[in-house]
Amino acid sequence: MLKIAALCAFIGAGLLLPAQAQVAVLASPEAEQTLACIQRGGELRYPAEALEARTPGTVRFSLRFTAPDQPPEATLLYRAATDAMVEQVERHVRDFRLPCLDGPPVTAVQEFAFRPRATDPITWTPLRPSPGLDDTAKRASCLVTPKEGLEYSGGATWLSETVNVFVDFGFTAPDAPPTVKLAYSSASKGQARDVMDYVARYRMPCLPAGAKPSWLRQHFQFRPNGVAKRVFKDAIPLNAFLSNVKGLREEAGNHLLRRVNFDFNSMSCPFQVAWTLGRPKLDNQVGQVGKPDPNRTEFLAWLGGLELEMKERTFEQLVGQTLIINVSCGTLDLPA
Repeated sequence: MLKIAALCAFIGAGLLLPAQAQVAVLASPEAEQTLACIQRGGELRYPAEALEARTPGTVRFSLRFTAPDQPPEATLLYRAATDAMVEQVERHVRDFRLPCLDGPPVTAVQEFAFRPRATDPITWTPLRPSPGLDDTAKRASCLVTPKEGLEYSGGATWLSETVNVFVDFGFTAPDAPPTVKLAYSSASKGQARDVMDYVARYRMPCLPAGAKPSWLRQHFQFRPNGVAKRVFKDAIPLNAFLSNVKGLREEAGNHLLRRVNFDFNSMSCPFQVAWTLGRPKLDNQVGQVGKPDPNRTEFLAWLGGLELEMKERTFEQLVGQTLIINVSCGTLDLPA
């Protein structure tokens, strides 16, 4: 006999959907795709007086783009810099344009670091979409699923290990079945097909006519009879989490070995992060516990790219499970 569980997951914006929905809203790739067409301003200069005095600085801005030919609405989130540095960045981002923007406003966060050194004295992070609830997250509460649970048609097929099926499904009309796509499966083809057929019976009656497709993801786990669900331990400190990250320090050339410096004192510390295991098969999901702070955007994006060191069997038991990470005040500095 198989145990089948439809599991909840944290979404990127930090929302845990109601238990009866048992789905996670997928982070829309549209914002990141739109930001890829960014047109930047002129050269960003290190203020002469600060450079001569070898004064470092960090400036973080929230940039809201509302039209393709208009400058962004810039909001200063954090500054540990001179007035001249802040003014330099303000002038710089004022020339930004997003020519491919043809939908709703896009908000992003970007950090600029001034360091008095011979090479790369000014660096900046990629533009990161600022997470927020979209209409999909609001509509997920009206998702209608079959009254009966999923029944596996595999009969007496014996399952010796835990396997998983992740499906993405999107709605284009309130009374029509969703488009269902297989995101990842370690189950048999029959199990995966049963899951996809079951999800195809879902409906989203509150979807307005003409609305953009609403995409969600659901996780189904198949476990042999007598095998309990495995979960992460209670909340752990950030340094304990990082000690289990694959290749963080060892592998030469690893993209994660680039210099990392995060000042948690600028991020309303202490705080907690909800980190949901997906890699290496899926993207990890990272959310904030409690009140979100846009100053954490780059840190959360970095956490989302990490992969834990674990065996394949352990991965199958834990994929889709959420670990709470405690982030204390202070700094994280990983040299390149």
